[in-house]
Amino acid sequence: MDYDIIDCHAHIFPPAATAAGFPDVATHLLHQQRSMHVHGNQPYRRLRDRSLVTERPLWDPTDPSPAGRRDVNFRVGTHGRYEWTVDGEDQYVQFLAPWMSGLEMPAETLLAYMDYAGVATAVLQNEHIYGNLAEDFAAAAKAHPGRFVGLAQVEEAFAYTDAELERLDDEIGRLGVAGFYFTTTGLFRSGYNPLHSDPAYDPYWSLVERSALPVFWVQSGNSPVGTYEDEMRHLARIVERFPRIRHVLVHGVPTALYSDENDRLTLPPILDMLLTEAPVSAEILYPIAWGGRQEYPYRQAHVHIRQLLDRFGAGRFLWGSDAPNVDRYCTYAQSLTYFTKYSDYLSDGDRRAILRDNAVALIPALRQTADLR
Repeated sequence: MDYDIIDCHAHIFPPAATAAGFPDVATHLLHQQRSMHVHGNQPYRRLRDRSLVTERPLWDPTDPSPAGRRDVNFRVGTHGRYEWTVDGEDQYVQFLAPWMSGLEMPAETLLAYMDYAGVATAVLQNEHIYGNLAEDFAAAAKAHPGRFVGLAQVEEAFAYTDAELERLDDEIGRLGVAGFYFTTTGLFRSGYNPLHSDPAYDPYWSLVERSALPVFWVQSGNSPVGTYEDEMRHLARIVERFPRIRHVLVHGVPTALYSDENDRLTLPPILDMLLTEAPVSAEILYPIAWGGRQEYPYRQAHVHIRQLLDRFGAGRFLWGSDAPNVDRYCTYAQSLTYFTKYSDYLSDGDRRAILRDNAVALIPALRQTADLR
């Protein structure tokens, strides 16, 4: 390919046992424990014999607020694991790859991944489990011109408050963030009250709209917000009130929820509407979701991808890896080649759009990185 490939979903982060941009280690650990409670791709296991654990002991399922956190000595382990203790038994989840002894991903390591796979630029997505990292992203972009652009980490539960708005305004101006990362699971800090489509959030959405920067969304299929369709209805309300904001569905369309036994997709009308009538795009990012159930090159995923492209067109989609998390299932290079080498149904123009042009059109900072290279 004679063009620069852009990875729209990658991570760098300091050791997970540090404050990582939060006021203190305890706040970061609170987010990590909540994240491991809602994480479903990897099973819980008992440490002494690796047997599966079906109970969910990290959080009170009836109380999504911080008060629901259970005291189980939740802690950052080693080699990609988070650990805790229940009734004297140590348990763990293999959230990151086993090679990650200190649960950290330096910018230089991601850069080596990118060089090996032939990726020019990565969009650094934030996530509470990794930290509050806009400063780190700006430093990486400065140290490696043209290779990284970063998203702001929003404190979703407090996004509409003056203190949060001032912080984000500073990150837009001083740090030059390329967009906003918004995960609805972050609303646990306020017990999901108010919800993000409530008019109380209008000051935040107004700031986003004025910035002309996109929002990268993480929504759940089953949470206190509701079903995935409920999540889309909240997004539709925001789109209606703030029509100039552009949105990206992180992790892409959850096609596994909407496929029959023959892999035919029937998407809910609300999602169909957003991807045809609203300024909403989606990532193509299957290995992180499917890698635990299928082997590379995820041939079933291509059946779903092709239907999405036939319905919505290549202009709605961007490729992402979710590195280094994807290392649980395949290499970074494979998170690209499963798509590039096994998508003969794509024209060269459509492939280029998904791997580069759509991202450049969406994120102004990517046009500047191209100039730097």
